[in-house]
Amino acid sequence: MRLCLSERVTGMSASGLLDAAAVLEAQAAGRTPDRAQLLAGALALDTLCREEVVDRDLLNAAAALQMLAEGRALDFDAAGRARAAHLAEVVRKVATEGTAP
Repeated sequence: MRLCLSERVTGMSASGLLDAAAVLEAQAAGRTPDRAQLLAGALALDTLCREEVVDRDLLNAAAALQMLAEGRALDFDAAGRARAAHLAEVVRKVATEGTAP
């Protein structure tokens, strides 16, 4: 299933989605993400998920960022870091191309 979101992903939402991707990349690398990027990314993903029909990867990314924004810790093992890296790729693709796989 391929989702086309290009009409909805513009300006501020694309910037927020790029922040979300950066946060997920930081998690994948085992780093603490920037708080401002975390909040902007969580808001952008939450808005996208509420306004559009999105796939499981975007829902999972939104849930992870929401948990981090609420102050909960996510300690990933190698598989979790790989999943975070995959989610970062998906979110970045939506932000830059307006499509999700």
